Amino acid sequence: MEPPVDFQPACTVVVCTRNRPKELERCLEGVAGLLYPRFEVLVVDSGPVDNQTREVATKRNLRYMAEPMPGQNRARNRGARATDAEIVAYLDDDAVPEPQWISALVEEFRDPQVMVVTGRILPLRVETEAERLFAALGGFDVGDQKRRVLDRRTPRWFEIANFGGIGNGSSMAFRRSAFEKWPGFDERLGPGTGGPGGDEHYAFFSLVKVGYRVVHTPKAVVRHPYPRSLPELRARYLKALAAATGYMTFLFFEEPRFRWATVKYVAQALRGARRPWRKPAPARLPRVVSGWRKLIACLSGPLLYGRTCLTNPLSRNRA
Repeated sequence: MEPPVDFQPACTVVVCTRNRPKELERCLEGVAGLLYPRFEVLVVDSGPVDNQTREVATKRNLRYMAEPMPGQNRARNRGARATDAEIVAYLDDDAVPEPQWISALVEEFRDPQVMVVTGRILPLRVETEAERLFAALGGFDVGDQKRRVLDRRTPRWFEIANFGGIGNGSSMAFRRSAFEKWPGFDERLGPGTGGPGGDEHYAFFSLVKVGYRVVHTPKAVVRHPYPRSLPELRARYLKALAAATGYMTFLFFEEPRFRWATVKYVAQALRGARRPWRKPAPARLPRVVSGWRKLIACLSGPLLYGRTCLTNPLSRNRA
């Protein structure tokens, strides 16, 4: 599926990576099969320790850029500043896009109020016990075939934007002009910082807050690996819990206008309130880790916020 010839804006696919040449090779193999006539690929090497990533990009004649400081959001911002393309699409280095991925994302930018488009994130494979458990927990996907539009008129827009209701960072595209109207990804958040997660969700929230629109389209699909082993699954699960509570702490202190909305969401979550925008959970969720380990992970989240965000108040990107 290619978009109509009257709407084919130039696109840059930014692949942010850090010391994973094997995964990057697989990702770029998928990128090579994308069905879109006007795109380039930019590989941003986050905190490189050797030349392996550069060699992978050079072998494929792709643009390469090194970001000396680690942090996925530093790499994302660096990639956006390095292109003049109208659309900047982001892809994880271990994700594999399906051929129509860019075309489906781009089509949603016909609406001038749309600043972000997200797509589905489906499993690369489901073979092991850990992969099946992760799938039962919901995986990375929003969870259905429905197109969703989010703006300030949408009921519960605050929680949908911030807590996974409109998509995730492994499959998303931004209008390049967004980076001229908005500070960019908060560089205190996300992988490589030691701080809370929620970085892409904060980007969605920040743009909706100032009047723009985010769209989720199920037509744009990437395949992403699930944890292959039970120890990997447990580690990811605990890390996600800490990142989530750290992000809630971040919102409480960094967004005082929405403090009550944050507290309300947390209180309802603790009571087990069902979210109408979230896919129904299984009647009985699989137990991945013990209750006390979950509690410790949740309590560690606010410490992530304090250690990273309060001690580095000037690290937030203002480009």
